[in-house]
Parts: sequence; structure tokens; C-alpha cells
Amino acid sequence: MPNPRCRRRGSKVSARTVGQLHLFASLVREGRWLAATLDSAQPDRKPLPRSDLRLQKIPLGPVAVFGASNFPLAFSVAGGDTASALAAGCPVIVKSHPAHLGTSELVGRAVQKAVADSGLPEGVFSLLVGDGNAIGGALVAHPAIQAVGFTGSRRGGLALVEIASKRAEPIPVYAEMSSVNPVFALPAALEKCGDTLAASFIDSVTLGVGQFCTNPGLVFALESPDLDDFIDLAATAIMKKETQTMLTAGISAAYASGIDERNATTGANQIATVA
Repeated sequence: MPNPRCRRRGSKVSARTVGQLHLFASLVREGRWLAATLDSAQPDRKPLPRSDLRLQKIPLGPVAVFGASNFPLAFSVAGGDTASALAAGCPVIVKSHPAHLGTSELVGRAVQKAVADSGLPEGVFSLLVGDGNAIGGALVAHPAIQAVGFTGSRRGGLALVEIASKRAEPIPVYAEMSSVNPVFALPAALEKCGDTLAASFIDSVTLGVGQFCTNPGLVFALESPDLDDFIDLAATAIMKKETQTMLTAGISAAYASGIDERNATTGANQIATVA
């Protein structure tokens, strides 16, 4: 039987994707981004003359978009990167994430149908499928690509930045990479509502099985009895959380590797963990 919690989460994520597409569709219809700015020359202006200045935004050209492993819909084939590039008038070539090939194909076919129904050229949207890093690297290195949209790991994003910067014509890489998201717990807050903060902190840590890029990763606080209480309450709260399934084997392996690395770190004490 399907997990109803998974259905609800999938519904929210798909709604977010549709919302992003509606937002960029509204921008396209308004056409404000196409407006030209014309500043006529003022040769007699003091203390310095002004040259004739004309500005209009034009599409860069084909954009390569990389699907995220932890968001098969909202940051993937038809996510914000794809929608914004299309709204700006740029063709899009999406590199699907190997962990979500079926979902990527279904969404890709939907985008392809929308392109055809709108009477747009077929080359407006393309979907590349393939495992490994070679395809993605070749895509970013191709001289036709003019920009890159990436959501994923820091290592993967920096690898693409390096490829893009070494091209004969370097291109921008708009990368949303991993973050430790530090939290600063101030003494007065811990004293006033440490129990509420501990529960909220663990809810944030475990949101989406810890697969959100906004999950907190570090807590900075001054040693105190209130901090000790916060740690104990947080440990109790996290051990009460139900075990859930991560989206991909790669995310699960990275989690296990992180646990091993932390356990091998001198001075790091394990308070609690989720299996």
C-alpha cells in the first residue's frame, strides 16, 4: 500500500513546481523584462557630458540545467532553473539525475508536449539521460552552452564551475550547493524557551529525512546548564523520530559516511543518532 505521507509530500512538491511555472509564465506575459532603457546623449551636461546609452535584456543562449537528487520535481527537469531560463527566452538542456530517471522522463515528456502544443521549436527543450559525470562535464564544456543551473553537492557544483571557467569563453554557473546552516542559540533564548527551541530544532534537522538544503547543521552556544538541558531535550526528541527512507542510495551512503567520519573525529561526542 502506498505511504500516504509520501503522497502528501509529493503533492506539495508538485504544487510548488506548478506554482513556479505559473510565476514565470506571468512574467513572460507581462513582458516587462523586454522593455528597453534609452538614455539620450547630453553633450552639454555639466560637469561631464553623457553618452547615448541604450539597454535591453536579451537571452544568453542555451542553458544547461542539472536535476537535483533530493528534489525530483521542484529543482529538477521542470524546476525553477528550467522555468526561469525559458522565461528569459533561453533554450534549455536538462541533465537528468540518475536516481530519478523515470520521474525525469515523465516530466520531460510533459514539457516536450507543452512545447509542441505552444508551437515552439522542438529544440527549446532537451533532456539528456546518462549515468556518471562525463555527460555533464561534456555538456558544460560545449561551446553552445551559455550558462549552467545546478542544485546539488558542493563537490559537484565546484567541478562544473572549474569546467566552465576553463572554457575558451567562460560562462556563469548558478549553483545552489550544500550548506551547514549554522544556528546561534543565545543564552537568554535558551533560558526562556530552551525546551521549545530543542523540539523545533530537531523538527528542522529531520525535515524531509534531513535531505533539505535548509536543514540546520551546526549549533553555536555558550556553555551553561540551559545548554545542557537543550542538548538532553534535543537528544530525546531525535531518538523519538520514526525511521524513514531516504530518496536515493547515494544520499544514504553519504549519511553513513558522515557518521563514520564524525565517530573518527577526536573530541566529538555522540549524543544521539537516528538509525
